[in-house]
Amino acid sequence: MNFILINWVKYYTKEAVKTLKLITIGSAIVITIVCIKYKPAYEVTISGETIGFVNNVEIIKAKIEKYIEDTTNNIAFREISELPEYELKLIDREKETEEKDIMLAIQNLTTTTYKAYAITSDGEQKAIVGSQEEAQNIINEIKLDLKEEVDLKLGIIDIYSTELNVNSKEDAVNMLNQLKVTKLAEYENQKAEQERIAQEAAKIAAQNATSKRKAKSIETTTRVASSGSINGIPLSIPVNGSITSRFGARSKIRSSAHTGLDIAASSGTGIRPISSGTVSYAGYKGSYGKLIIVDHGNGIQSYYAHCSSLYVSVGETVDTNTTIGAVGSTGNSTGPHLHLEIRVNETPVNPQNYLY
Repeated sequence: MNFILINWVKYYTKEAVKTLKLITIGSAIVITIVCIKYKPAYEVTISGETIGFVNNVEIIKAKIEKYIEDTTNNIAFREISELPEYELKLIDREKETEEKDIMLAIQNLTTTTYKAYAITSDGEQKAIVGSQEEAQNIINEIKLDLKEEVDLKLGIIDIYSTELNVNSKEDAVNMLNQLKVTKLAEYENQKAEQERIAQEAAKIAAQNATSKRKAKSIETTTRVASSGSINGIPLSIPVNGSITSRFGARSKIRSSAHTGLDIAASSGTGIRPISSGTVSYAGYKGSYGKLIIVDHGNGIQSYYAHCSSLYVSVGETVDTNTTIGAVGSTGNSTGPHLHLEIRVNETPVNPQNYLY
């Protein structure tokens, strides 16, 4: 009985070993076939959709992380709506992994926000550049020869956008220079207008003051009738007063012969020309003091010296009704009076031959 049992055990043991060998050989064959035809790889999916296969999960994760955290080229930050998932699978050995396609899909799912710098004028954006340093350099260049009175109110602000649209430095400078030219023109126009208004106001004030002086002097001037004529030109007495120095006279303060006639009158008394003519000189002239010369034509000129005020200017046409100045004591004078000269062809003649 024991003998039969031992033989039975030996038989089935041999059969089991034989079967195990067959299974091992079969498995090896299957594994060999699988290894020849397939290879392991990680399927990458987003929202259940396959976007590719990779051999190494850690490498693709590192690339994605580096891409999302990249802040070069004015990138402020990146946001991705969903990260991919990975699952190990067997794929056809001939199939290539698709890292480039996966990264492209990641880029399409990522929102990139850029940071740039806007140069503003009075809060309004005028140009956009890539760095704060570049913006400040442009502002410094624009301000270099800018008048202090012209304030462009330039500033720099940070701006964020999903699209990077920046101006080149040349374009930014050109745009701000156009603004500069416009502001300078506005300033010059405003300044010119202010000057024009000021000049008009000064002119009106001067005219009012002159009118008052003339009105006052006219009050102290007595109109007289014609007193004589020379070369056919009728003459009138320019001012009423006492004759204090006659033509040809000499004095302690005058070594040469007197070339005119001195008529004493109160300071401010109005002076009228001896006849119609054109003012050829009105200003200060040596010992004459404030002097007016009127050209009457036919070689006749008249001089009015030592005036306190001059009411006419060169080129102005006057007549015997015009108050041309006021009696004074300017120049070489001992007191308020009018020094009257009459010249014929530049030669002084005695006024008393025709007047007074």
